[in-house]
Amino acid sequence: MTTPPCYSCIIVDDEHTARHGLRSYVNRVQHLTCLAELTDVTALDVYLRNHNAPDIIFMDIEMPGQSGLDFIASVELRTAFIIVTAYERYALRGYELNVCDYLLKPVSFTRFCQSLDKAIRFVDYRKGISGKNHIVIRADRITHRIDLNDIIYLEACENYVRITTTDDRITTRSTLKDLLSQLPENEFHRVHKSYAVNISRIRSVGSSVVMEQSIAVPLSRSFKNSLIAALDALKK
Repeated sequence: MTTPPCYSCIIVDDEHTARHGLRSYVNRVQHLTCLAELTDVTALDVYLRNHNAPDIIFMDIEMPGQSGLDFIASVELRTAFIIVTAYERYALRGYELNVCDYLLKPVSFTRFCQSLDKAIRFVDYRKGISGKNHIVIRADRITHRIDLNDIIYLEACENYVRITTTDDRITTRSTLKDLLSQLPENEFHRVHKSYAVNISRIRSVGSSVVMEQSIAVPLSRSFKNSLIAALDALKK
């Protein structure tokens, strides 16, 4: 199994409660590490003079001394900035500065995760990681980052989807249709109304689809021809 990359972040906010809340969210996300909690941009500037820049910076706007937006405008960092503020009026300028996202306090964990996913895509792009190679989902109050190559198949269970990977099973509240919309069409194929498979993990196709680890997945006749066509396309 390929180990997912770890991303680093810094939280900059003069309010202790806000920093504590963001830190609690960071601690719930796999593969995200908080390097520092700072109270203003002066402290951030000192930190960056002595350390490598993090992948992501969560930045408040109104703080003692220089504002968060003025700091972002003054630096050239290969870093994803996420604004976290109680004020809507700065949103336009934030987007003019190409921040990854603009979060209004109080921030829910769901909204935090959406913002984080945007930042990760930005970081991957800056690092030259082409194409989408993972999905980020929530399950059991934990955020999981799953490499697409590790997925064997997906199974719909009413309002949930069970994702079977090479070494785990993760159940998330979603529909199979919604999850498939996040996955590359040429890599994942529906084989039944309740099942979809990673076609690179298929070992044989008969009355069912036999995957790696000798897992048999139901195959509907209505999907069989399109599945075989997808497999043939891989040979070309």
